[in-house]
Amino acid sequence: MFSNELAKKLINLPKEIDGDFTTINLNDDKTRIYLKNSEEPEYYFLWEVSTNKKISFKVSLHSQEDNSKEGLIRIDYKGGHKNPETIISPIPELLKPYIGYWFTNEPHIHIFVQGYKDLAWAVPLGVYNFPTLDINSYEDFADALISFSKEINIISRFNVQKPLI
Repeated sequence: MFSNELAKKLINLPKEIDGDFTTINLNDDKTRIYLKNSEEPEYYFLWEVSTNKKISFKVSLHSQEDNSKEGLIRIDYKGGHKNPETIISPIPELLKPYIGYWFTNEPHIHIFVQGYKDLAWAVPLGVYNFPTLDINSYEDFADALISFSKEINIISRFNVQKPLI
């Protein structure tokens, strides 16, 4: 069973991009990038970048341990989410002010909490101290990707290709 400590360890574990992937094209609706750590071969990771063309700059950045499909961390820009209203197991102090909180188009970050369904808990990006608080341009989108890659400790180099408009 996944624990909060294991999730934190896996997020902090240095990860390399698996294969020859080197470019994230911001024009794509979904990009899936597989990650690994050669010293921890039993864990394999997925980094997914999703966009919605109908809503300007609606972006989701997701990381999971891919063998178990357990979500580790996800950022949603311009998405909705409601945190659990009841406490069934201990939660980090950071989350306590957000019990039952409803996010409506407010950028927020989901974090793993043991005993709850996949990434059920979130806090505003500003509370989490994530550097890219909103996405209003392709430059912001690229900055968010770079910041998220640092948050999940990707050590491989990659390129971000902005659309030619």
